[in-house]
Amino acid sequence: MDTSVYSEYMDDVNNSEGFYVTPSRDGSEFPGGIRHVGDYSGDDYRKAKCAAVFAVEEHNKKEGEKGSLEFKRIVNLNVEPAAGAIYYITMAAADASGKLFHYQAKVWKKINTGYQVLIFRLAPYWLKFSGNKKKG
Repeated sequence: MDTSVYSEYMDDVNNSEGFYVTPSRDGSEFPGGIRHVGDYSGDDYRKAKCAAVFAVEEHNKKEGEKGSLEFKRIVNLNVEPAAGAIYYITMAAADASGKLFHYQAKVWKKINTGYQVLIFRLAPYWLKFSGNKKKG
């Protein structure tokens, strides 16, 4: 394993809390590590979309009328295997007036016990990956 590639990966993980992990220059992935999902038609995306909708619903329950959001689409997705999967989702959601904002949700899909929202917040920034041709 190239230590400079690993160091770059760890910088991404630490600086973005897992939400923005750029693919390595040589295309390699770290077993068990956080990886970017670029295929928005695959199984990872389908499961992450369910996790994102769950996170928005939980936010709405917690915030009541003042926090009413409607999930629109995933704009960036990373996943980490962990007794199920942890999804690092940057999503677009509309408030009650219809204005779009970007949010980050870290959602753990536990084996046989459902979802747990670990983080839900306004995204401090978001990156647009040009490899994503289909937005959901």
